[in-house]
Amino acid sequence: MADLNEKTFLGLSRWMAPLRRFGDRWLGGWVGRLTPETRRETTDWAADADWAQLQQEPLRARALLRLAVLLVVLLLIWAALAQVDEVARGEGKVVPTRQVQVIQSVDGGVVDEILVREGQVVELGQVLLRVDPTRFKSNLGESRASQLALQAKALRLKALTRGGAFNPSDELMRDAPDIVAHERRLYESKRDEISTQVSMAQNQLSQRQQELNEVRARKAQAEQGLASLQKELNATRPLVRTGAVSEVEVLKLEREQSRLRGDRDQASAQISRVQASISEAQRRIEEVQLNARNLMSAELSETMSRLSALNEGDRALADKVAKADIKSPVRGTIKRLLVNTVGGVVQPGKEVVEVVPLDEALILEAQITPRDIAFLRPGLKATVKFTAYDFAIYGGLDAVVENISADSVVDQKGNAFYLVRLRTDKALLDDKLPIIPGMVAQVDILTGKKSVLSYLLKPVLRAKANALSER
Repeated sequence: MADLNEKTFLGLSRWMAPLRRFGDRWLGGWVGRLTPETRRETTDWAADADWAQLQQEPLRARALLRLAVLLVVLLLIWAALAQVDEVARGEGKVVPTRQVQVIQSVDGGVVDEILVREGQVVELGQVLLRVDPTRFKSNLGESRASQLALQAKALRLKALTRGGAFNPSDELMRDAPDIVAHERRLYESKRDEISTQVSMAQNQLSQRQQELNEVRARKAQAEQGLASLQKELNATRPLVRTGAVSEVEVLKLEREQSRLRGDRDQASAQISRVQASISEAQRRIEEVQLNARNLMSAELSETMSRLSALNEGDRALADKVAKADIKSPVRGTIKRLLVNTVGGVVQPGKEVVEVVPLDEALILEAQITPRDIAFLRPGLKATVKFTAYDFAIYGGLDAVVENISADSVVDQKGNAFYLVRLRTDKALLDDKLPIIPGMVAQVDILTGKKSVLSYLLKPVLRAKANALSER
């Protein structure tokens, strides 16, 4: 250092001056603490020589260099290990999960009340519009009265057919007491009529049975007389040969024998006729009962058929009364009211209300560029950020990719994109802010993870891949 001349140190001082100003400006007092103060002027070559000697001190310079290298290494390690989300972004909008529900009036009628307005959110089953049900209720009342009458008639016919008692239910007696009383009178009248016919046939049967008993008694009497007369003849004939009894007496006995034999044979023939009459009387009783049952059964069958048809009609009329209240089939928003006049007439089948469905989940259609579509598949998670609500304040909704269009779509501007449908897990943002169809959102689909280092090197790698290949 002693061999250096003044000119050399002056040149070195001029070369080091900018570096010293840079160090004083950016490193401040930290460098000052490492560098001893010198109060000599720069033109003093001896002071500059001492300063240069201190600057060349290896320990402090190496410490500074090692610290810088350590910081760079730590930054590289952090960049290699730190992971960030890799997303595919696209613009999308909320679409209804189902098509717009067009609600019609099934049976038409006079508009009695309009209970909603356009833009109103309605619940499933909520009444939207009411048609005057008076006409339907009147028809239903008539049908119900006819139904009660047929039920009472059917009970009467069943009782007559089975030979049981007429016991209508308490409900029937409460709803139609006059009809029940009328059917009870008919039941008693028909029962008495059948009983009379059966009684007459039974009287005839009793007469024939009595006649049969009388004929059998005459026959038995004739047979008994014949037996006694035969004994008398057997005892008299020997006396005729001895002359104790005249032959005339024998002839009288034989004549009486012939008469008794005739009475017996006549009684036998009459027994057959009376037995036939008895069988006829029994058949008559059975015929009266059978005819009554057949008539009652036929009438019961017809009554049950009419009652069945009436029950079907009753259900149809009840359905008309129920559908006089036009209800929403879904939870949704009233898009349009096609009927606005209370007292106006709605034709059967006419459209009256349009409802846009609102479900517990939302469906979004996002437009994804073809360069990102290769990394998408159903099931990927996504974040939906609605432009109507500040994401920094309200956040977004979690969603899942449901399906991806099979081919790209080109819009009017010539831009190609794929349609990706996503489903959210709820339809409210922040549990209170509604999301309605048509809202626009930014969709971030998580396709994977990557390190910060790979992100930083991506432009370099892209430039390397394209380097020296231009035309």
